[in-house]
Amino acid sequence: MDNPQDAPQGFDFDFDFGGVSRRTLVESARQTLHALDEELGATEDVRRGMKVPGEEGAPAAPGAPAGETATAADALLAQLNEQRVDFSDYVDIYPLRERNFTDHGLAVPTRFKDLSKKSNFYWVRFPIYYQNKLNMPFNKIECALEFNPGETDGFKRPRAMLLLPDRKFSNLLELTDSLTVKIGENFEFEASTGDMQVSAGNATVGGKAGVDVATAGNLGLAVGPFTYTLKKAKVENSSPGAEKVFWRVTGSEFFQDSVPQFVVVLQVPKDVTSVRIAAALQAYSYFNLAAAGLGEVLRYLGERVANFFRAGAPVRDTQEWDISRSL
Repeated sequence: MDNPQDAPQGFDFDFDFGGVSRRTLVESARQTLHALDEELGATEDVRRGMKVPGEEGAPAAPGAPAGETATAADALLAQLNEQRVDFSDYVDIYPLRERNFTDHGLAVPTRFKDLSKKSNFYWVRFPIYYQNKLNMPFNKIECALEFNPGETDGFKRPRAMLLLPDRKFSNLLELTDSLTVKIGENFEFEASTGDMQVSAGNATVGGKAGVDVATAGNLGLAVGPFTYTLKKAKVENSSPGAEKVFWRVTGSEFFQDSVPQFVVVLQVPKDVTSVRIAAALQAYSYFNLAAAGLGEVLRYLGERVANFFRAGAPVRDTQEWDISRSL
């Protein structure tokens, strides 16, 4: 949904919509562009490098219907309205229990045993779907989560104990883009060595071990070695163990070949029976403003609209889930 007011609060996104929808910002730029056409014509001062009306191959004269004044800027604005990034209506939730370790030949972490006396744990994956454009690919994504927002009793707030992706693995991503992991004895993702392969039902997941990142897919696996494909990218995220989570992943490769994945291992106190998750997502594009005919137009736009394009014309989605019945 394109409704910034539904987002969790207190996160520092690279662009603040300030309660204004993305479609409104794009339409404001389109109207300014056509107003400049009418008042000034397609001059070099407005559209650097474009031909003026009357020249061969030039756009129609100012004041003509929008369909006859198709320009590079118009095409860009139209394509921006076709871009999408959306959370799924549902999240994937897998209870995390001792047998999830023992069934894969892994030692049950001592810390997990201790914390499990008062808390339950869940592997939660947040599926994301997006519609990209080849000439303006997404090259950055930000994701924010908040658990039981508005709850004033801190001990009733679930916490994200483990996060994927995690910035601590950024150096490893320079070495490989297919990462395999396990949850170690300290109840943290840790490196393994050698080749490994595990099976669950009819599903088999395998890979080259030796790095510390993973994600749960939709194979019914809750813990153990998973293959997590993440192209080389810069990962920033908040610290684990909190009631809020924030990721920023930069690099167009992150969007290639597979849908980006965000995962938390969620700690829920046993006396908490209601869990809600508020989420916000922003994906930013790379495009050449000057080549698109917007370079000189930016100074005629309002500050928020101009900053919107400078930031990469982010597309936004917000969502809220109640996962109480899945606990």
